[in-house]
Amino acid sequence: MSFILRAAFWLTVLAFLLPAAGYETDPQPAGMGGYSAAALVTGGAPPTEDIGAGEALTLAARSAQDVMGFCDRNPDICAKSHAIVGHVVRQTAHYGATALTWLTEKAREHNQGATAAAQPAAIRPAAPTGYTTGA
Repeated sequence: MSFILRAAFWLTVLAFLLPAAGYETDPQPAGMGGYSAAALVTGGAPPTEDIGAGEALTLAARSAQDVMGFCDRNPDICAKSHAIVGHVVRQTAHYGATALTWLTEKAREHNQGATAAAQPAAIRPAAPTGYTTGA
């Protein structure tokens, strides 16, 4: 859940920081799936009001304050959410430790098998050079 929120936050920041792509006025040829990219553009004239960086920052700060006040407005939802997150953290720690133990044991077994195979076998005499079989 935290990953999703962080990803959404950074994608929103990225969307605000990227330069505007402009508005498409000419119809575009149909792309994959038979849909045109121009269909995504809403009809009408492009907006004439630009939002300045200061206004965007103010709006972002007000939105953050609203999100941070969610638990004050909905304490029962936050309590249940904290219980769920705690459960997920405990389960992840337990099963992560189990997986790590299993992987460590498998690596140790593989390492022991590799060292046993690497030990030299009985020394055999070398085959004479130039020796051919058959006539």
